[in-house]
This record gives sequence, structure tokens and C-alpha cells, in this order.
Amino acid sequence: MKPEATPQGIVAGSIPLFAGHPSRELLPVDDLQRIISAGWAGRGVGRYLNYGDEQGDSQLIDFLVERFNRNETLGISRENLMIIGGSTGGVGMITQQLTRPGDAVLVDAPSYRDALHIFRDHRLEICPVPIDDDGLVVSDLARMLRRLAAAGKAPRFYYVVPNFQNPSGITMSRERRGAVIELSREYGFAIVEDDVYNDIRFGGPLPPSFYELAGGENVLRLGSFSKTLAPGLRIGWLIASAERVRRFVDSGMLRMGGGANPFSAAVVADYCRSDAWEGHVEWLRGQYRRRRDVALAALDASMPAGVDWTRPAGGYFIWLRLPQSVGVDELEARAQARNVYFASGKGFFVDPVAGAHHLRLSFSFLPRVELQAGIEILGGLIAQITA
Repeated sequence: MKPEATPQGIVAGSIPLFAGHPSRELLPVDDLQRIISAGWAGRGVGRYLNYGDEQGDSQLIDFLVERFNRNETLGISRENLMIIGGSTGGVGMITQQLTRPGDAVLVDAPSYRDALHIFRDHRLEICPVPIDDDGLVVSDLARMLRRLAAAGKAPRFYYVVPNFQNPSGITMSRERRGAVIELSREYGFAIVEDDVYNDIRFGGPLPPSFYELAGGENVLRLGSFSKTLAPGLRIGWLIASAERVRRFVDSGMLRMGGGANPFSAAVVADYCRSDAWEGHVEWLRGQYRRRRDVALAALDASMPAGVDWTRPAGGYFIWLRLPQSVGVDELEARAQARNVYFASGKGFFVDPVAGAHHLRLSFSFLPRVELQAGIEILGGLIAQITA
């Protein structure tokens, strides 16, 4: 009998090392139930069930603006921020507004595979630029920009996950960020900063955001509650110039729909304003850090020579590079026969061949015992193949 699949597409009894989302026990179910019940019993019913403002729930906007200005040197006002349907929805909205079929966009190699999917849907020319342990390789970016200019093309934007990147877990250095901003000014492209893992950090402060370093000039910064609250709420935010925010708010979709997910946005606003979110984020950091530590210890103990991996200081993911003698397709088939599932590296590159010896592991979903067991199985399978 085939094992039953859960609503998340995860087969019961398997070890899903691919799952890049929170596990059930990390969701603040009781707190959210309390918030919704209080809103339902009070004046919140009309706010929960009616169309909302096109820019988003005003209380949530005010909360986020105050938090960003308190924690970072952004100096934004409510005209610079709008509520969106999760960061992936934001990437789609930006792509629809800023590009036309045939336009060029710049991405990391590897990059977030769902963003690549969106860019392909819009029939864009996707230009990959290699990364290393400090993020985007600036010399390769400059070379790509010169090649595009020689062909009479100007990229519309550079899409980047700057902190604890999906899939690699790498954080781009401040120096690289500054260099990218200089090139963006020289060549006239925007920077789409998908900063969804900012709050899932395990160590010291992060480098300043692209938005902060550029003074907000030609940067569109995305964030989301999916990683720190609940992905099913589909609530995030966009920070950009007031002019750009107005243009997005005036889109037909938001005007027709009354903003992004008014019910969810109102619930999230009430949750955040109750002071519950900040404490939950701090608790989550400890939970994810312990899982990250277990995963890294298991990799250290289980992986044979020739396998390399990143050591992220936050986020959800670890990126593995396999020996040339180990193809990810063969490893994936053997792992699935043992009921272990991971994300093949091929989906994170514009050219799938570039990911033929890479894979992504997620430590966000599994309990520590299963996380260790899955990595030990993978290590044994790689050793069998190399032997």
C-alpha cells in the first residue's frame, strides 16, 4: 500500500529533508486562536471579513514601519511600505510591473527555484551569476553586465536572497552589497531584495540591507511572516520608494481585491500588536539553531571525504556539493528507496546541469532525531556510490 501523503505533500513515515517550512509544533496555534477569538468577539469582525485598504491593513503597516525604524536605520514612512500576499506573491507582482517578455533579469547561481519559475513564466532572459562564500562574485556580475550591454540589453533587476540564501544558506558580505549597488547605479537596474530569513539568525548582527545601504534608491525589499509565524497566512511586506508603492497599490488586482488577504493581515496585525510575535521569533531562533547544530554535527560525522557543505548562521538550509563521481539523480533514487527525500540542486540553477552534483537540505521541519537519521542515511549512500 502506498504511504499516505500529508497536505504539505510529505509522505507519512518518510524523512523529508527537502521541506523548507516550519513543523507543526513550531506554529503558535494557541496564540493565534486566542487572537482570532478575541477579534471575533469584539469589534474585529467587520475588519476581519470586509474588503481592506489596497495598501494593506493600516495597523500592520504602522507596526512594521515602527519596527524597521527602531531596529535598522531605514527612516521609512508608511508611504514606503505595503502588505503583500507573501514574498513569492511580491516577486510575481514586481516581475509583472517591471518587466516584459524578453527582458533580462540577473540572479544568483544557485537561486531560489520558485523565483526562477516566476521569471520563466514571464518569458524573461534569466542571467545567472556565480556566488561563493561571500555571496555574488562581483567580477562575474560586471562581466555579465558588459556582455548584456554589448548586446544592447539592460537588465531590469537583480533578484537576491541576501541573508541565509535559499538554497545555499550563504549571507552576502557588506562589501559585496556595496559593490552591487554601485553597479546597479552604473547600469540602471533595480535590486529586488528577498529578505525573508532576516529574523532567523543565530549569531551577531547582519550586514545592512541593500535598501539601507542604497538609501532606498532603486531597491525593492521583500519580507514575510511565513518563516516566523505561519506560511498559510500568506502575508508579507514590500518596502520601496513611495512612488513605486503607489504604483503597486494602484494595480487592478489590489483595487479589485481590497488589498492583500485582509483577513490574514488583520489577524497578523492583532498578533503583532499584542507583543506575542517578538517573543515567538526569539524562541524560534533557539529551536532552529539547535536543529542546525544537529544537522551540522551529523554531516561532520557521516559524510565521506569529498563532500562539502555550507555552515549557515541562520535561515533554514544547508547546501551540499557532492564529488564528481556522485550524481544527484542516482543519489536521489537511492535515498527515496530508503524513504529519504531532499531537494536536488538541479532545480536551483537556470541550467539544471550546473546542479548535477549539488543538493539542499532543510533543517526547519524535522525533529532532531529524524534529521540526524536522514543525514546518516545519505552519508552511507554517498559512501556506497563512491566505493
